[in-house]
Amino acid sequence: MPRRIKAKHQHVASLEAEMLRRVRARGGLSRVQLARELKLAPSTAGIYVDRLVRDGFLLEAETPERETAGRPATALLPNPQGGRFVGVDFEARNLMATVVDFSQQPLRQIHNTIRPADSTAQILAKITQAIDELMEGDARPVLGIGVGVPGTIDPVNNVAVHYDFIQGWSDVPLGARLSERFGVPVYLENNIRSMALAELWFGAGRGLRNFVCVGIRSGIAAGVVVGGHLLHGAGHRAGEIGHWVCPVPAELADGGSADGNGSWCWQTGARLEQVASLSAIVAAAQRGRERGKATSLAAVQGELMIDDVLTAALAGDGFARSLVSAVGRAHGWVAHQLDQLFDPEKIIFAGPLADLGDLFLAAVRETACELGDAGHEPAIASSDLGQYNGAVGAAALALHQWKPKR
Repeated sequence: MPRRIKAKHQHVASLEAEMLRRVRARGGLSRVQLARELKLAPSTAGIYVDRLVRDGFLLEAETPERETAGRPATALLPNPQGGRFVGVDFEARNLMATVVDFSQQPLRQIHNTIRPADSTAQILAKITQAIDELMEGDARPVLGIGVGVPGTIDPVNNVAVHYDFIQGWSDVPLGARLSERFGVPVYLENNIRSMALAELWFGAGRGLRNFVCVGIRSGIAAGVVVGGHLLHGAGHRAGEIGHWVCPVPAELADGGSADGNGSWCWQTGARLEQVASLSAIVAAAQRGRERGKATSLAAVQGELMIDDVLTAALAGDGFARSLVSAVGRAHGWVAHQLDQLFDPEKIIFAGPLADLGDLFLAAVRETACELGDAGHEPAIASSDLGQYNGAVGAAALALHQWKPKR
């Protein structure tokens, strides 16, 4: 194809993709509204809209309003039958996957466990299996796949660069492998930034231009949205806060008191992920159990899991609650740093700790206010999108990046 014609086709595909994004973002637009937003002549916009309707990507429905005298307005809506998009989100212990239709409505969800001994090849096999399962039983084509990848990524070459908590996870050509296997475009994003996209499009960040989403899992990272756009940084490492050296609440310190006394200490080289991640909570709980702390966790058989600690905290166990509160104070310090650095409209916490509500967030807010300027109280909230928020964000990433073939 001659270069000039190819460039024209790419321009048309990009314009039509932008039309679809705006229709989704606004929950439906009329032809006149769409033309006005894109600064196109109505007749020109109509040519593209007609093709998108004909190809099954848009629907038209009459509305009670009227665009011109005597003519009912028609709202353009994404056609759920236009196709499907798969989203995968994983970290050291869990793999979440979902499939959404062309209107972004979730259709199915899958949760699989990743074992500590799983190799890179085994994890890739689990990702492939989850996508296979989600693709079954529906005639609508899968048009794209988004993957929320833990650690650092190279989104230009679709490579997963490195992640501390999976052995051997280094320079994995994940995008190329999945694209070759399934024959559709594959888009990679850091998994916490995928969470931020989910909050931007569907959750607590909807309608905001500037916010930070902090994801707390085996590792810790932040997705930063500035001016309505996700911040990637020069080397695609924006938000990698897990290696921040931070003060340590005494309850979480090695050899600390675990008495909930609210004091802090500095441990040489103590990093945020070692202090306030899910694995850090479990390690602190195990230390307390070994030291004979009075706690219901002493009755847990075998290895402690994060669900054991969180369940005990919800049930009123004093020791478990002291750990949750201490981690909340650590993340209050994080919220203060992020508030000073970005001055966001909101700081959103996501993950199992955030699901505890005020049991966790009260300590976050209190500490952030104590450390902040007098009279300034940063807006701190928890995600309400649940454990599949990263998978939903990854699916939406694929959907928003996808372009019609022209």
